[in-house]
Amino acid sequence: MAGGEKMRITGGVTRGRSIRTPKGKATRPLLSRIRKSLFDVIGERIQRSHFLDLYSGSGAVGIEALSRGAEITVFVEKDKISVETIRENLASCNFSSPSKIWQKDVLTFLPHLLEKERFDFIFIAPPYYQGLQDRTLNIIERENIGRSWIIVQHSPREKVNLSRKNIKMFKQRRYGDTILSFLDKNG
Repeated sequence: MAGGEKMRITGGVTRGRSIRTPKGKATRPLLSRIRKSLFDVIGERIQRSHFLDLYSGSGAVGIEALSRGAEITVFVEKDKISVETIRENLASCNFSSPSKIWQKDVLTFLPHLLEKERFDFIFIAPPYYQGLQDRTLNIIERENIGRSWIIVQHSPREKVNLSRKNIKMFKQRRYGDTILSFLDKNG
């Protein structure tokens, strides 16, 4: 495997299975306890859902969604080593078929993807301090995507505009240097 550190899936059919992070990359894999908390909030809604994992890194969040019952997960990640790691992690969990991986820049590709596909959940976890959360939310806000929950991972020291016309925050959880903001888009 081309991956670096190992982490474990926290729930579902592949609970306890090890997956890897991209070797030598400055990714911020979401800690197991935070991933567990994220899916505790989502709950049973994950069953048969369509899940979009943006800035996927290792693919841990999208793989966790599949493990917990998502019908399909789409991963968008531009880094080649990260994409290879996602492929390997999916294969090791036997999730290659209910998923798609796009090696693309999120900001360029997202409008095209949202024109063609609908998602129940959109997870946004870009590198911190580059304004990518806001730029990604701007694209989602403009698109007619139907009803979706959007989960944004960001730093407490980073200003992210979560107050938007047709996207409302309904929950926020802080875990040390990580905040998960849960948003609801009504159409």
